[in-house]
Amino acid sequence: MSVREEVLDKIEKFKSSVISSLTEISELDVTCKSIIEQHLNDSNSLNSKSVKKIQAVIDYMYEQVNIGNWKEVRLYLRKTLTVATYLRLKAHINFSDDVSDDVIKEGLRIIDFGILFGCPLDAEPNLLQLCASCLHSFIKHDEKPDIDGKVVITSTVKCENEHQNSKVLEVIDCPSMEHFFRNYILAEKPIVLDNCLNHWPAITKWQDQSYFIKLAGLRTVSIELGKDYTDANWTQKLMTIEDFIKNHIYNENGTTAYLAQYQLFDQIPELKKDIVEPEYCCFSETNDPVDIMAWYGPKGTVSPLHHDPKKNLLAQVVGEKQIFIFSPQDSEYLYPHEHELLNNTARIDPRLPNFEKFPKYKDAKGYYCVLKAGQMLYIPPKWWHFVESLSVSFSVSFWWE
Repeated sequence: MSVREEVLDKIEKFKSSVISSLTEISELDVTCKSIIEQHLNDSNSLNSKSVKKIQAVIDYMYEQVNIGNWKEVRLYLRKTLTVATYLRLKAHINFSDDVSDDVIKEGLRIIDFGILFGCPLDAEPNLLQLCASCLHSFIKHDEKPDIDGKVVITSTVKCENEHQNSKVLEVIDCPSMEHFFRNYILAEKPIVLDNCLNHWPAITKWQDQSYFIKLAGLRTVSIELGKDYTDANWTQKLMTIEDFIKNHIYNENGTTAYLAQYQLFDQIPELKKDIVEPEYCCFSETNDPVDIMAWYGPKGTVSPLHHDPKKNLLAQVVGEKQIFIFSPQDSEYLYPHEHELLNNTARIDPRLPNFEKFPKYKDAKGYYCVLKAGQMLYIPPKWWHFVESLSVSFSVSFWWE
């Protein structure tokens, strides 16, 4: 069996699950549905013309899911995009002469587009992620990376009570569940937790950025470009993790780039093996899963002063961040934006506050910390927080109700 046949055989094993998922896209129009059903039920029907038809379905679904508010997009449209991506991948491998790294790279690009704009199928929630793992296992890695990927903390900010309106946040050593619940969850009080991440493989593995290139360098992700999301020139761009690392993590003179608030671990489950959901997240009022987000970028990335509706444990894995945090009771002193889309974001920059423009800020009483690798910060719901990376940084946030 050739490598191409081996890859196709592995991908073909998901065919029955995909066929059973057709009931999930029953609202699909007749034309798109007939194209999908034909090529799912008869793999021999795949030819150069059918590839164009499948791509046309993908393009049409992409247009449909990008009309109006993302939250209001009908799920069957996104599920159709997932199914069509599976077919497009099969056709791509089927019509390739061999399975070279370039073929795999294009296959992963096809998959990631489907993951980013599609959504999981009930019949096989990890369909595209499993296909990506299959392809990735055939990549021929270079033994020597062409970058020195180890993060070095070249400068830091001393955590002293030198910031007006802010006092240094307390650090405690790995509290008991009962102590954390009683004194911080119930009291809605922020705290830095030390020595809670020592068992994470990520604490050692992620210090070398070439690890990400080897494990997931060919994967496509959405990167934020610009000073921060309130900036008029802020935008987003799709790029591979390898391009992001080489062109932005180690290039502080270019446009600021940030993989921010990103569901990286759903897209690339192999990375999730390096972290462990903190036990403190069990103090939940619902049965909903914990939202796990990645924050990865160079020195100087900023999340402006804002608040979130859920409890938040921010785990610092690589590098350091300086963080300012304020109670909801200080909201009137922080000058939130009036625009509906930014009403959870304030206009104050706690690093250099403009008291002439924002005089009420002098009455705010906040906290300050430098969050170091291996520490976690608990941020209660609705507490304002400003975050700046002091070095190359990778953080993981756990949000729950």
